[in-house]
Amino acid sequence: MIRIVLFLLAGFSLLWQNTATAEQWRSDTQLLPQYCKDRVKGLSSAEFLRWRSALGTVFEHAHHYCSGIYSEQKAKSTIDAKAKKLYLRGVSGEMAYVSRHCSTNCALYPELHTRWGWALGESGQHGEAIGHFQKAIKAKPKYVPAYAKLADVYVDIKQPEEARKILEQGLKAKPGSRMLQRRLKELD
Repeated sequence: MIRIVLFLLAGFSLLWQNTATAEQWRSDTQLLPQYCKDRVKGLSSAEFLRWRSALGTVFEHAHHYCSGIYSEQKAKSTIDAKAKKLYLRGVSGEMAYVSRHCSTNCALYPELHTRWGWALGESGQHGEAIGHFQKAIKAKPKYVPAYAKLADVYVDIKQPEEARKILEQGLKAKPGSRMLQRRLKELD
């Protein structure tokens, strides 16, 4: 009888741990792109193969990219300066890794450099940040987030006229962008 009770307690404990772990994983990955969630289904899953076909060979390194996105989300949500610094370093490191496997025609290239630029800007490395945003814009001239984040850096370093030029350039490439229009209005 005691063995049965111990066995049931151990089983419930494992079930609770797995449920808690699964709930924590769902909570932690809720804001990640779908390809990050699908990647954990395995190399031979239909989802993995579909994303690999869509994103190319860089998808084999997507776990680093997803880790960088996760670090970005954590950096944006923490108030602890030391933790934020570590998360920002994580974003930069993971994006640097993926960039070695992602040329300018890679589907993730503009987003990768925009995320990397954001992390560098938040770390006070504005010159390097600007370079990454410019790479993203050059690779995909209609990629609005790169213009927006680049303008944000110029505002942060007290260069509002440069921010205005970037926003106007972005609006020429993508005239209907509310994100860029809103930032331009905020400058006025």
